Amino acid sequence: MENQPDKRPTSLIGRGITVEGDLIDGDDLVIEGTVKGSIRSTGEVLVTPQGRVEATISAQRIVIQGYVKGDVQADETVNVQTEGVLIGNCRARAIQIHEGARFEGRSDIIR
Repeated sequence: MENQPDKRPTSLIGRGITVEGDLIDGDDLVIEGTVKGSIRSTGEVLVTPQGRVEATISAQRIVIQGYVKGDVQADETVNVQTEGVLIGNCRARAIQIHEGARFEGRSDIIR
């Protein structure tokens, strides 16, 4: 299989997996399981509808379809989709909170 230069590798925390502590990832990260602690990624962090995060998240982009309790910061965008829950403060260049999503906290736009 040929490696595509414009496609980043993806790390996966699958269903049924729980990670406690500091998670540092240089790739895109998909969370279907549970993470408690902190997450730092230079790529995109996707919390799927099954994902549960009780951690601070710092990444290039953050997409929340599941549950996140903790402060999040993105260099680009934070996107809380319809079924997503974010309980914590949010800081990014652009913040999208879709109708039906739940957000409790403060938001701050980075200039």
